[in-house]
Amino acid sequence: MTKRQITFSYIITNILLVVCILTSVSAIVGLSSRILIQFTFPSLAIPIMDYGAAFIQLIELAISLLIIKKIKSILNDYTKGVLTQVPFLVWTFNIFLFSRLFLNINFVSPLFKVGIPLYILSGFLYIIIIILFTKVTTRYYYYKNLTVIQDTELTNLQAYTSHIETMYDDLRRFRHDYKNVLLSLEGAVSSGNIKEVQDIFQRVVKPTNANLDDQTAVLSHLENIEDIEIKSLVYNKVMTAINDHIDISVEVVEPFKLLPKVKISDAVRIIAILFDNAINAAKEAPIKEINVSLFTKGAAQYIVIRNSTAKEKVDLHMLAGNFKGISSGKHFLGLRNLRIILASYPFIQHNSQSVNHSVTQEIIIH
Repeated sequence: MTKRQITFSYIITNILLVVCILTSVSAIVGLSSRILIQFTFPSLAIPIMDYGAAFIQLIELAISLLIIKKIKSILNDYTKGVLTQVPFLVWTFNIFLFSRLFLNINFVSPLFKVGIPLYILSGFLYIIIIILFTKVTTRYYYYKNLTVIQDTELTNLQAYTSHIETMYDDLRRFRHDYKNVLLSLEGAVSSGNIKEVQDIFQRVVKPTNANLDDQTAVLSHLENIEDIEIKSLVYNKVMTAINDHIDISVEVVEPFKLLPKVKISDAVRIIAILFDNAINAAKEAPIKEINVSLFTKGAAQYIVIRNSTAKEKVDLHMLAGNFKGISSGKHFLGLRNLRIILASYPFIQHNSQSVNHSVTQEIIIH
């Protein structure tokens, strides 16, 4: 779904939920009040109900608002979480909510007769089903996503830790061997054999130094990322790019810690999607390059990923519209998921630019 479709579905779903609660409470309170008045004041029932109708409606509205207030957080999580993941399930439930309106119309102008006790009971059932369904589905999809995200974060963290351990082993081996290297150089220098000195340097010293420099460079880029989840993810993607022979640079000049108003799990998914797309595109480009920047400017945080592309200019409308002709199905799914995530954060701005065989994706958290 596009952002506009998600917004439309979000509005319709919330309206149906509120209307269903209002009509269900009205069925319970209105008819129960009528029965109570008729039983208590049989001779005055009609004038009391005529003059007290507005008061009863205020009571219905107050009770409805109280229920909505109590379950507001559940409804918000349901419409934002479940709607964006399984819209078919939400729209199926919306049909059930709409049936409440049909019951109300049928009770006033009956196509089939429904007894008052059954109609009151239906009001209770609708409210109970709304609360249970939204609560259960929201929790189910929340924990389902959380499990996937935690597995990914654990994998990234294990890779990051493994890299540190590998570096430590390399340094330990280098420390163990460097005396022998120096002795070899000392012998060659003493004999005045410059060719042998050059040979030892090229075969032993230079490769070891380059290898250590490459590995420490990867870690030094990540030093200022304070969120371990983001740090381990970026490390994992950087290593993937390096293994794909992509020239990658990471710029985090100052300490970077994600603003608390964005869930760390969503931030990880956003960065992962943009990174995966950048790697896929850069692999196909003649000059394989990726640049990643994380920084804070004023009150806003920036996550910028630029990658080289095979085409001089990519049609960015395809990144926001129907998925045809850019990349693989996984690429399309990633972009769809990105729009779904961003739809929950109106304060996040997503800018895209394509020029001179490169695409820049910019996430600005205001």
